[in-house]
Amino acid sequence: MEVSIVATASILPDIVVSNRDIGQRLIDGAHARNVRDAEAEETARTRSELIEQKTGLRARRFFGPEETPVEVAYRLLDKMMDEQAWATLDAIIVSSSSTQGFPGISQQVVALAREKYGALAHPFVLDISSNACTGFMYALTVGKSLIQAMGYRRVACLAVEFSSRCIAYDPKAFGISTLFGDAAAGALLEPGEHGLAALKTVRASSMIDAGTIGLIKGAGMQASDPSLEVPQNVRWYMAGPPVAVGATRILVDEIRRYQAEGHAIDWLIPHQANLTRILIPACKSAGIDPSKLCASFADTGNTSSASIPLLLDQLVSEGRAKKGDNALMIGFGASFAIGSALVTFN
Repeated sequence: MEVSIVATASILPDIVVSNRDIGQRLIDGAHARNVRDAEAEETARTRSELIEQKTGLRARRFFGPEETPVEVAYRLLDKMMDEQAWATLDAIIVSSSSTQGFPGISQQVVALAREKYGALAHPFVLDISSNACTGFMYALTVGKSLIQAMGYRRVACLAVEFSSRCIAYDPKAFGISTLFGDAAAGALLEPGEHGLAALKTVRASSMIDAGTIGLIKGAGMQASDPSLEVPQNVRWYMAGPPVAVGATRILVDEIRRYQAEGHAIDWLIPHQANLTRILIPACKSAGIDPSKLCASFADTGNTSSASIPLLLDQLVSEGRAKKGDNALMIGFGASFAIGSALVTFN
Protein backbone atom coordinates (compact mmCIF):
# COMPACT_ATOMS: atom_id res chain seq x y z
CA MET A 1 0.00 0.00 0.00
CA GLU A 2 1.30 3.42 -0.95
CA VAL A 3 1.52 6.09 1.75
CA SER A 4 1.54 9.77 0.85
CA ILE A 5 2.34 13.06 2.52
CA VAL A 6 -0.79 15.10 1.91
CA ALA A 7 0.08 18.24 3.88
CA THR A 8 3.04 19.93 5.55
CA ALA A 9 3.28 22.90 7.89
CA SER A 10 5.83 24.76 9.97
CA ILE A 11 6.03 27.49 12.60
CA LEU A 12 9.13 29.63 13.09
CA PRO A 13 9.21 31.86 16.19
CA ASP A 14 9.18 35.62 15.79
CA ILE A 15 12.13 36.33 18.09
CA VAL A 16 15.40 36.42 16.12
CA VAL A 17 18.59 36.00 18.18
CA SER A 18 21.84 36.97 16.47
CA ASN A 19 25.27 35.62 17.36
CA ARG A 20 26.05 38.82 19.23
CA ASP A 21 22.74 38.52 21.06
CA ILE A 22 23.48 34.96 22.12
CA GLY A 23 26.88 35.99 23.47
CA GLN A 24 25.21 38.65 25.59
CA ARG A 25 22.56 36.19 26.79
CA LEU A 26 25.30 33.89 28.05
CA ILE A 27 26.79 36.75 30.04
CA ASP A 28 23.41 37.97 31.31
CA GLY A 29 22.51 34.44 32.40
CA ALA A 30 25.59 34.26 34.58
CA HIS A 31 24.87 37.70 36.03
CA ALA A 32 21.34 36.61 36.90
CA ARG A 33 22.88 33.88 39.07
CA ASN A 34 25.30 36.40 40.59
CA VAL A 35 28.23 34.75 38.84
CA ARG A 36 30.81 37.08 37.31
CA ASP A 37 33.98 36.04 35.49
CA ALA A 38 35.49 38.87 33.45
CA GLU A 39 37.80 36.59 31.49
CA ALA A 40 35.01 34.14 30.58
CA GLU A 41 32.73 37.01 29.58
CA GLU A 42 35.34 38.53 27.26
CA THR A 43 35.98 35.10 25.73
CA ALA A 44 32.22 34.69 25.11
CA ARG A 45 32.05 38.05 23.34
CA THR A 46 35.03 37.20 21.15
CA ARG A 47 33.85 33.68 20.30
CA SER A 48 30.33 34.84 19.48
CA GLU A 49 31.79 36.91 16.65
CA LEU A 50 33.32 33.74 15.17
CA ILE A 51 30.23 31.52 15.26
CA GLU A 52 29.25 32.18 11.64
CA GLN A 53 32.78 31.59 10.41
CA LYS A 54 33.10 28.27 12.23
CA THR A 55 29.59 26.86 11.71
CA GLY A 56 27.74 28.96 9.12
CA LEU A 57 25.20 30.06 11.75
CA ARG A 58 24.02 33.69 11.60
CA ALA A 59 20.93 33.60 13.84
CA ARG A 60 18.38 31.37 15.53
CA ARG A 61 14.72 31.81 16.55
CA PHE A 62 13.27 31.53 20.06
CA PHE A 63 9.66 31.13 21.10
CA GLY A 64 8.44 33.84 23.45
CA PRO A 65 7.84 33.20 27.17
CA GLU A 66 4.07 33.22 26.66
CA GLU A 67 4.17 30.39 24.09
CA THR A 68 3.86 26.76 25.17
CA PRO A 69 4.71 23.48 23.39
CA VAL A 70 1.10 22.28 23.50
CA GLU A 71 -0.32 25.48 22.02
CA VAL A 72 2.31 25.52 19.28
CA ALA A 73 1.72 21.83 18.52
CA TYR A 74 -2.03 22.42 18.23
CA ARG A 75 -1.51 25.41 15.90
CA LEU A 76 0.80 23.29 13.76
CA LEU A 77 -1.70 20.44 13.52
CA ASP A 78 -4.56 22.82 12.77
CA LYS A 79 -2.60 24.26 9.82
CA MET A 80 -2.46 20.81 8.19
CA MET A 81 -6.10 19.82 8.74
CA ASP A 82 -9.36 20.80 7.10
CA GLU A 83 -12.76 20.60 8.79
CA GLN A 84 -13.54 17.14 7.42
CA ALA A 85 -10.13 15.62 8.20
CA TRP A 86 -10.56 15.47 11.98
CA ALA A 87 -13.06 12.60 11.88
CA THR A 88 -10.49 10.29 10.28
CA LEU A 89 -7.39 11.39 12.22
CA ASP A 90 -6.35 8.04 13.66
CA ALA A 91 -2.94 8.92 15.13
CA ILE A 92 -0.93 11.88 16.45
CA ILE A 93 2.80 11.31 16.89
CA VAL A 94 4.90 14.09 18.42
CA SER A 95 8.70 14.16 18.44
CA SER A 96 10.48 16.55 20.81
CA SER A 97 13.91 16.64 22.42
CA SER A 98 12.98 19.56 24.63
CA THR A 99 9.91 18.45 26.58
CA GLN A 100 9.21 15.68 29.03
CA GLY A 101 6.64 14.37 31.49
CA PHE A 102 3.08 13.17 31.15
CA PRO A 103 0.50 13.68 29.92
CA GLY A 104 2.55 14.05 26.75
CA ILE A 105 2.14 16.73 24.11
CA SER A 106 0.22 14.34 21.85
CA GLN A 107 -2.31 13.69 24.61
CA GLN A 108 -2.72 17.35 25.47
CA VAL A 109 -3.17 18.27 21.81
CA VAL A 110 -6.06 15.80 21.56
CA ALA A 111 -7.76 17.40 24.56
CA LEU A 112 -7.26 20.88 23.11
CA ALA A 113 -8.47 19.92 19.62
CA ARG A 114 -11.56 18.20 20.95
CA GLU A 115 -12.80 21.50 22.37
CA LYS A 116 -13.07 22.90 18.83
CA TYR A 117 -13.52 19.81 16.66
CA GLY A 118 -16.14 17.47 18.05
CA ALA A 119 -15.66 15.11 15.13
CA LEU A 120 -12.24 14.07 16.44
CA ALA A 121 -12.52 10.43 17.48
CA HIS A 122 -10.06 8.56 19.70
CA PRO A 123 -6.63 8.67 18.03
CA PHE A 124 -3.54 6.68 18.89
CA VAL A 125 -1.10 9.06 20.63
CA LEU A 126 2.66 8.76 20.96
CA ASP A 127 5.48 11.05 22.11
CA ILE A 128 9.04 10.35 20.90
CA SER A 129 11.87 12.05 22.80
CA SER A 130 14.99 9.97 23.44
CA ASN A 131 16.02 9.83 19.77
CA ALA A 132 16.56 13.59 19.89
CA CYS A 133 17.23 15.12 16.48
CA THR A 134 16.10 12.07 14.51
CA GLY A 135 12.77 11.82 16.35
CA PHE A 136 10.71 13.02 13.38
CA MET A 137 12.19 10.35 11.15
CA TYR A 138 11.22 7.67 13.66
CA ALA A 139 7.74 9.22 13.73
CA LEU A 140 7.48 8.88 9.95
CA THR A 141 8.51 5.24 10.21
CA VAL A 142 5.84 4.52 12.83
CA GLY A 143 3.22 6.52 10.94
CA LYS A 144 3.81 4.72 7.66
CA SER A 145 3.63 1.36 9.46
CA LEU A 146 0.34 2.25 11.17
CA ILE A 147 -1.24 3.00 7.80
CA GLN A 148 0.14 -0.05 6.01
CA ALA A 149 -0.20 -2.63 8.77
CA MET A 150 -3.24 -1.44 10.71
CA GLY A 151 -5.29 0.45 8.16
CA TYR A 152 -5.06 3.86 9.81
CA ARG A 153 -6.68 6.53 7.66
CA ARG A 154 -4.72 9.62 8.64
CA VAL A 155 -1.58 10.06 10.77
CA ALA A 156 -0.13 13.40 11.90
CA CYS A 157 3.62 13.51 12.58
CA LEU A 158 4.61 16.65 14.50
CA ALA A 159 8.00 17.92 15.70
CA VAL A 160 7.89 20.60 18.40
CA GLU A 161 11.14 21.99 19.78
CA PHE A 162 11.68 24.56 22.54
CA SER A 163 15.42 23.96 22.73
CA SER A 164 16.09 27.48 24.05
CA ARG A 165 14.60 26.41 27.38
CA CYS A 166 16.92 23.41 27.79
CA ILE A 167 20.33 25.01 27.41
CA ALA A 168 22.46 26.81 29.96
CA TYR A 169 23.09 30.52 29.48
CA ASP A 170 26.58 30.60 30.88
CA PRO A 171 29.84 31.77 29.22
CA LYS A 172 31.48 28.54 30.37
CA ALA A 173 28.88 26.47 28.49
CA PHE A 174 29.45 28.29 25.22
CA GLY A 175 29.41 25.61 22.52
CA ILE A 176 26.07 23.86 23.01
CA SER A 177 24.33 27.09 24.00
CA THR A 178 24.98 28.82 20.70
CA LEU A 179 23.82 26.26 18.13
CA PHE A 180 20.18 25.56 19.00
CA GLY A 181 16.98 27.32 17.99
CA ASP A 182 13.25 26.72 18.33
CA ALA A 183 10.76 25.62 15.67
CA ALA A 184 7.80 23.35 14.99
CA ALA A 185 7.00 21.49 11.79
CA GLY A 186 5.15 18.41 10.63
CA ALA A 187 3.58 16.26 7.95
CA LEU A 188 0.20 14.58 7.51
CA LEU A 189 0.15 11.03 6.12
CA GLU A 190 -2.65 9.19 4.31
CA PRO A 191 -2.89 5.94 2.33
CA GLY A 192 -2.84 6.22 -1.45
CA GLU A 193 -0.83 7.94 -4.16
CA HIS A 194 -2.41 11.38 -3.98
CA GLY A 195 -1.19 14.43 -2.08
CA LEU A 196 2.14 16.25 -2.20
CA ALA A 197 4.55 13.33 -2.28
CA ALA A 198 4.67 9.56 -2.01
CA LEU A 199 6.56 8.25 1.02
CA LYS A 200 8.47 5.54 -0.82
CA THR A 201 10.98 4.17 1.66
CA VAL A 202 11.65 4.64 5.37
CA ARG A 203 14.52 3.30 7.45
CA ALA A 204 15.12 3.45 11.20
CA SER A 205 18.35 2.21 12.70
CA SER A 206 21.26 3.21 14.95
CA MET A 207 25.03 3.04 15.44
CA ILE A 208 24.81 2.82 19.23
CA ASP A 209 27.72 1.39 21.18
CA ALA A 210 29.66 2.14 24.36
CA GLY A 211 31.49 4.96 22.61
CA THR A 212 28.45 6.79 21.21
CA ILE A 213 26.10 6.49 24.17
CA GLY A 214 27.41 9.60 25.94
CA LEU A 215 28.33 11.81 22.99
CA ILE A 216 24.99 13.64 23.12
CA LYS A 217 23.05 13.76 26.36
CA GLY A 218 20.69 15.84 28.44
CA ALA A 219 17.07 16.01 29.47
CA GLY A 220 14.04 17.86 28.21
CA MET A 221 12.60 20.50 30.53
CA GLN A 222 9.01 21.31 31.29
CA ALA A 223 9.21 23.84 28.50
CA SER A 224 5.80 25.29 29.33
CA ASP A 225 7.55 27.12 32.19
CA PRO A 226 10.45 29.19 30.77
CA SER A 227 11.31 30.58 34.19
CA LEU A 228 12.70 27.21 35.30
CA GLU A 229 16.45 27.11 35.83
CA VAL A 230 18.17 24.32 33.87
CA PRO A 231 19.79 22.03 36.49
CA GLN A 232 23.44 21.21 35.94
CA ASN A 233 22.83 17.46 35.71
CA VAL A 234 20.33 17.67 32.84
CA ARG A 235 21.85 20.43 30.72
CA TRP A 236 22.40 19.48 27.12
CA TYR A 237 25.87 18.28 26.27
CA MET A 238 27.46 17.43 22.94
CA ALA A 239 31.00 16.18 22.27
CA GLY A 240 31.65 18.41 19.26
CA PRO A 241 34.46 16.82 17.18
CA PRO A 242 33.40 13.14 17.60
CA VAL A 243 29.79 14.05 16.84
CA ALA A 244 30.82 15.94 13.70
CA VAL A 245 32.87 12.97 12.48
CA GLY A 246 30.12 10.45 13.24
CA ALA A 247 27.32 12.59 11.79
CA THR A 248 29.23 13.15 8.56
CA ARG A 249 29.82 9.41 8.27
CA ILE A 250 26.12 8.69 8.86
CA LEU A 251 25.04 11.16 6.19
CA VAL A 252 27.51 9.82 3.63
CA ASP A 253 26.65 6.17 4.36
CA GLU A 254 22.89 6.80 4.09
CA ILE A 255 23.25 8.75 0.83
CA ARG A 256 25.39 5.99 -0.68
CA ARG A 257 22.93 3.35 0.50
CA TYR A 258 20.13 4.94 -1.51
CA GLN A 259 22.40 5.64 -4.48
CA ALA A 260 23.44 1.98 -4.53
CA GLU A 261 19.77 1.01 -4.72
CA GLY A 262 19.47 3.10 -7.89
CA HIS A 263 17.58 6.08 -6.44
CA ALA A 264 18.24 9.49 -7.95
CA ILE A 265 18.55 12.20 -5.29
CA ASP A 266 17.19 15.51 -6.50
CA TRP A 267 16.98 17.07 -3.04
CA LEU A 268 18.89 16.24 0.14
CA ILE A 269 17.10 17.17 3.38
CA PRO A 270 19.44 16.38 6.30
CA HIS A 271 19.15 17.23 9.97
CA GLN A 272 20.61 20.70 10.51
CA ALA A 273 23.53 20.19 12.89
CA ASN A 274 26.41 22.23 11.46
CA LEU A 275 26.61 23.63 7.95
CA THR A 276 30.36 24.02 7.47
CA ARG A 277 31.60 21.00 9.46
CA ILE A 278 28.96 18.36 8.69
CA LEU A 279 26.50 19.12 5.90
CA ILE A 280 28.78 20.57 3.22
CA PRO A 281 31.62 18.04 3.81
CA ALA A 282 29.10 15.18 3.64
CA CYS A 283 27.78 16.44 0.29
CA LYS A 284 31.32 16.64 -1.08
CA SER A 285 32.15 13.12 0.09
CA ALA A 286 28.95 11.64 -1.36
CA GLY A 287 29.15 13.57 -4.63
CA ILE A 288 25.96 15.58 -4.01
CA ASP A 289 25.72 18.91 -5.82
CA PRO A 290 25.51 21.63 -3.11
CA SER A 291 22.58 23.16 -5.01
CA LYS A 292 20.56 20.05 -4.05
CA LEU A 293 21.22 20.57 -0.34
CA CYS A 294 18.27 21.98 1.60
CA ALA A 295 19.60 23.98 4.52
CA SER A 296 18.14 26.38 7.07
CA PHE A 297 20.94 26.19 9.63
CA ALA A 298 22.33 29.66 8.87
CA ASP A 299 19.09 31.36 9.89
CA THR A 300 17.49 28.89 12.32
CA GLY A 301 20.34 27.03 13.96
CA ASN A 302 19.88 23.42 15.00
CA THR A 303 16.13 22.99 15.53
CA SER A 304 16.57 19.35 16.58
CA SER A 305 13.78 17.04 15.39
CA ALA A 306 11.93 19.94 13.73
CA SER A 307 14.71 20.66 11.24
CA ILE A 308 13.80 18.05 8.61
CA PRO A 309 10.03 18.71 8.44
CA LEU A 310 10.80 22.45 8.47
CA LEU A 311 12.94 22.05 5.35
CA LEU A 312 10.35 19.78 3.73
CA ASP A 313 7.64 22.38 4.28
CA GLN A 314 9.89 25.12 2.87
CA LEU A 315 10.63 23.02 -0.21
CA VAL A 316 6.90 22.47 -0.76
CA SER A 317 5.71 26.01 -0.01
CA GLU A 318 8.38 27.59 -2.22
CA GLY A 319 7.43 25.32 -5.13
CA ARG A 320 11.01 24.26 -5.83
CA ALA A 321 10.32 20.53 -6.11
CA LYS A 322 9.05 19.35 -9.50
CA LYS A 323 6.84 16.37 -10.21
CA GLY A 324 8.89 13.20 -10.10
CA ASP A 325 11.70 14.70 -8.00
CA ASN A 326 13.10 12.53 -5.21
CA ALA A 327 13.98 14.01 -1.81
CA LEU A 328 16.10 12.07 0.65
CA MET A 329 15.57 12.98 4.31
CA ILE A 330 18.25 11.86 6.80
CA GLY A 331 18.23 12.33 10.56
CA PHE A 332 20.87 11.51 13.15
CA GLY A 333 20.34 11.94 16.86
CA ALA A 334 21.46 11.02 20.37
CA SER A 335 23.77 7.98 20.59
CA PHE A 336 23.69 8.06 16.77
CA ALA A 337 20.11 6.97 16.25
CA ILE A 338 19.48 7.09 12.49
CA GLY A 339 16.37 7.63 10.44
CA SER A 340 15.93 8.22 6.71
CA ALA A 341 13.15 8.36 4.14
CA LEU A 342 12.81 8.83 0.41
CA VAL A 343 9.84 10.74 -0.99
CA THR A 344 8.80 11.31 -4.59
CA PHE A 345 6.90 14.52 -5.31
CA ASN A 346 3.57 14.33 -7.10
